[in-house]
Amino acid sequence: MSLMTFVALSPQLIIAFGLVLSMLLISWHRSQRSINILTQVILLFSLLLCARLLFADVAQVTPLLRVDGVGLYALMIILISAMVVVQLSYVLLKKHIEFHDEFYLLVQLVVLGASVLVVSDHFASLFLGFELLSIALVGLAGYLNEQKHSVETGFKYLILSATASSFMLLGIAFIYSQTGQLSFYFLPESSALSSPFYHLGIILFLVGMAFKLSLVPFHYWTPDVYQGAPTPVTLLMATVSKLAMFAVLLKCWFGLGYAYQESAQSVVLVIAILSMVSGNALALYQQNLKRLLAYSSIAHMGYLLIVLLLSSAAGESFAWQSMLFYFTAYVFATLAIFIAIFYSCSQQNSQVKNKALHTGFDDELLISDWQGLFWRSPLMAALILVSILSLAGIPLTMGFIGKFYLLSYASQTLQWGMIIALVIGSGIALFYYLKVIFVLFATEGGSKVSASLAIQARFLAITLISVSLFFGLFPDFLSQILQQLSIA
Repeated sequence: MSLMTFVALSPQLIIAFGLVLSMLLISWHRSQRSINILTQVILLFSLLLCARLLFADVAQVTPLLRVDGVGLYALMIILISAMVVVQLSYVLLKKHIEFHDEFYLLVQLVVLGASVLVVSDHFASLFLGFELLSIALVGLAGYLNEQKHSVETGFKYLILSATASSFMLLGIAFIYSQTGQLSFYFLPESSALSSPFYHLGIILFLVGMAFKLSLVPFHYWTPDVYQGAPTPVTLLMATVSKLAMFAVLLKCWFGLGYAYQESAQSVVLVIAILSMVSGNALALYQQNLKRLLAYSSIAHMGYLLIVLLLSSAAGESFAWQSMLFYFTAYVFATLAIFIAIFYSCSQQNSQVKNKALHTGFDDELLISDWQGLFWRSPLMAALILVSILSLAGIPLTMGFIGKFYLLSYASQTLQWGMIIALVIGSGIALFYYLKVIFVLFATEGGSKVSASLAIQARFLAITLISVSLFFGLFPDFLSQILQQLSIA
């Protein structure tokens, strides 16, 4: 390996080396504070290396990996999300008597798997990163075995991962049988394109991806797993996992030219429209906040499928720009709302009288639990408000600019069906998003959530509010960065 390729792959190598250091630390000295600090240092160091390499030229690292600007930017968002997850996990785990150092190892494995996915250039590296991420998430989903629904959640996510892996692997096998290639960047011969096994392989591969992205009709696991998993783990699934999977899907989709195949476009069109409408419709009458966000995420992934439909090769750069901007807005809004949910749940559980029988967090937070929260905790209410407005795509927030990008892209590619579905889905979403906002400002009754926030929570809240409003008011700053990223 040359020095250039070593430097290009340094963020992934830092995470892998950090895993080894973490295991050595655990074997030498079991301390949740120490492993938390080491994990944060590893993620921060990798983040700084990504920022340093962000505008470098594309680097091919063996036939399996290709490091480019869009992959490094996606990895930066993943690392930021993981750092927030680690901080929340420390608050959660320190409430337990026994040590949970292994939890941090699993989080690092998830990040390593995601970091492999965003720079994948080959079906082999894609599957390796997919399995690394999925297996670690299975362990995390059911990690707190004393928590309600823990065993059920872990089992459901295990079945999901096995099913998605099976479909994906079978699809890759069919594609390989007709093309003899596993790289993302080659043009299949006309004989392969006319083969029914090749098209079946594409469909099976999409099904595997749709399971992981919780797209309709492969979404049934999402609300149960979101609700049953610990809040930091749910946040990890909603941000790190989905961003990594969508980034590698886009690389594969454009590299193999699936965006120009009518059969593949038709499948994506149907899945996208169903996800936009069904996800928002199913969220309408949800009272549990984590289940509401689960159905909302289904709709958001449906919106993002718009970028898979190209009309010409010239639109690929704009597709990447639209996806990254929208995902940045979605990730920051999701971080904000889950931070509010986490601290709301932790404050509720701290008030439980029989603490001997309550060693974990229930995470059963209802919309009504935030009744009148603004009058007791303005900062937390502001965090929730900005997050909800961004997810709904209201002006002056980053989410509005993200949806504007998607609408602009859809209009350029003449996807009028997608535009209609996005408008209808966004209209339905306003109903349940505004319901949460009205509850925050209600004067009758009182919030069940305490008004106090830890110092770290206040810092995170102010940072996320500022970022969402800044990029909502000045989107050109981020847009110019995205335009300069190298694309493989």
